Amino acid sequence: MAVTVSVVIPTAGRPSLTRAISSVQCQTRPVLEIIVVVDHDRTMSIPVDDRITLIRTGSAQGAAVSRQRGIDVARGDVIALLDDDDEWYPDKLARQLATVEHTGDRNWVASSRVTVLGPASRRRTWPRRLIGPGESVTDYLFRVGRVGAGDVLLQTSTLCFPTELGRRFRWDGHVDAVHDEPSWLITVQRGSPDVRWIHVPAVLGVYHVDGRSVSRSGQDRTDDYIRWGLCHLNGESPRILGDYLCTSPVSAAVSAMSLAGINRAIRASLRHGRPGLPALTYAVLNGVRVGAVRLRAAIRR
Repeated sequence: MAVTVSVVIPTAGRPSLTRAISSVQCQTRPVLEIIVVVDHDRTMSIPVDDRITLIRTGSAQGAAVSRQRGIDVARGDVIALLDDDDEWYPDKLARQLATVEHTGDRNWVASSRVTVLGPASRRRTWPRRLIGPGESVTDYLFRVGRVGAGDVLLQTSTLCFPTELGRRFRWDGHVDAVHDEPSWLITVQRGSPDVRWIHVPAVLGVYHVDGRSVSRSGQDRTDDYIRWGLCHLNGESPRILGDYLCTSPVSAAVSAMSLAGINRAIRASLRHGRPGLPALTYAVLNGVRVGAVRLRAAIRR
């Protein structure tokens, strides 16, 4: 018997929601329902479709809470997540479900490659490397093998998993976390060590990273990322912790053009971990880049 699919789309009210819903409606594998979780108090319009259920969180509860609200009311066997600024290719669900539908396995998380669009006209395919079936998710996501973006990715809008897994391991268990996907994925693997990662090599969706994304901000959140690493990667190897502290917090500092934030991240990495050369190189190069930009700005003034 074929499994039924509930799609959960949290929305902050972006106009791209219509595009996201349309990409679900165009799936070659029909879905049971489309649960749109509204996380704002403004009026909005959505396409007409009997499969769409609209629920509200109140206002500004965050994406993790919104996703869990949708999961909690879902009627399908499988949850497929989609952010309101992303979209799927028509065969996304069919390709992913073909890998698990007739196995009887109820302990898996599926992902895929995506086309990454933005900022501006940039276009590339991520990730370059897929996670192995029994690989540690922390090792996959945070151990840096070389300098550069796009080697690894388990992006929210690619994820689907059994509904019971999404209720057993809750997305809203870490509502203040700066990393939604890694927080949940780490919780799943630690709570269910035999979970099976399924990384479909095909490109099955579009991940938009333009400047309007709510995940991109000019606010300096370096210290939040450092705290996340010290909390959620506690007990991991010094290499994983050190590499993380030299990358994600540094990226946050670069977004805010904070040279002090980069310095704090590097110091935390050396104090609490043992970063590899690629991660340390990434941090130092970004420090040089931010320092040069700020120096040029000071000269122009």
